[in-house]
Amino acid sequence: MRRFLIAGAVVLCLLLGGCASPKVEAKDLDFQFDCKAEIQYPEGSATCVFQRTGPKNALIEIVSGGPEGLCWSWSGNSFSLLYQGLSATGQTCVLPQDSFAFVLVHTLDQAQQTDDLTPTHDNEFSGNAGYDYTLTADPATGKILTLNVPECGVKAEFYDYAQKAISTELNLGGVHD
Repeated sequence: MRRFLIAGAVVLCLLLGGCASPKVEAKDLDFQFDCKAEIQYPEGSATCVFQRTGPKNALIEIVSGGPEGLCWSWSGNSFSLLYQGLSATGQTCVLPQDSFAFVLVHTLDQAQQTDDLTPTHDNEFSGNAGYDYTLTADPATGKILTLNVPECGVKAEFYDYAQKAISTELNLGGVHD
């Protein structure tokens, strides 16, 4: 009887250990992506296309819920704004620091710095980019699923990731469905 109980306990431990949800580590997060994002911010909400090839290299375009076609682009040390055929380019970002586009790009730039993220729960991390934030990631792919910046009132849900590798140059002509 004792052997049966020990064998049963071993099997139970193996089964319970095998059911544990996989966890992703900060070093495994994928900060280069091409996806859609549902953004909530204090003034409303929008669906956007979001491309990011690395720090200070991102493109966000509103596809619904706001001025459709409005596109912001960060490329190294330059910033561009495109809307209805008009564009403006400069050396610095002219967006207010509490605008959702700036908050998203700045926060992900900070999060990509390896020492900035702290694991909090399963596949959730917290950090500080001048304000506290949390992000969650898919444990199987390392892709970012959500970003929440309560102090700025910005929440983003990332989905519909492109299956192909994105180029190192962003599509500055705007992205349309």
